[in-house]
Amino acid sequence: MSTPSSPLPSNTSPTSNTNRHRRRRFSLPPWKGAKPIPLAISILIGILFRFAIPKPHQLSTKAWQLLAIFLTTISGLIIGSLPVGAWAFLCLTLTVVTKTLTFAAFTNEVIWLIVASFFFSRGFIKTGLGDRVALCFVSWLGKNTLGLSYGLALSEAAISLAIPSTTARAGGIFLPIIKSLAVTADSHPKDDSAKKLGAYLVQSQLQEMLLVYCRGLSR
Repeated sequence: MSTPSSPLPSNTSPTSNTNRHRRRRFSLPPWKGAKPIPLAISILIGILFRFAIPKPHQLSTKAWQLLAIFLTTISGLIIGSLPVGAWAFLCLTLTVVTKTLTFAAFTNEVIWLIVASFFFSRGFIKTGLGDRVALCFVSWLGKNTLGLSYGLALSEAAISLAIPSTTARAGGIFLPIIKSLAVTADSHPKDDSAKKLGAYLVQSQLQEMLLVYCRGLSR
């Protein structure tokens, strides 16, 4: 009679499992904060421009200082010293702390109206309301290729009243819709089939975007 085979020995033990669990538990997420070298470079650009380069006689000290902060801000945005929002708020705080700009400059109603419109447009995109409006126009007029372009054009004109940013409308709403429509029609980017539908829709949407911008419906 054959004896039953014994199970294979396991190399894992409760102690090793506990150690693995601890290693997973205490693993730190990747650092997403300031990058020391780009941060030092951007700050050094502003300091050198402010104190090493002679100020023109036609400019005031505050104007020259504001230009130095502006160069620091632009260089930090380019080389990525901090995330864009954090770096912008940091440089804005610097202008107020150094009294280069008084806080009264930020009490203009137009500035806060622009900020509120961008918050509103972000919620418009996150909730998917913009997608639903665009898809409604496409479903009404999308019987053929020309109807699709008219539907996208009308939805662009309607949504621009709520989303002032052209980039936000294009990247957050219309590009995904155009891409899905083109793929459904077997028109793929970076391929010979792109000229079937995708290239036409992108070109027509680009022209409509420029028309909406010129009509003053968006900023």
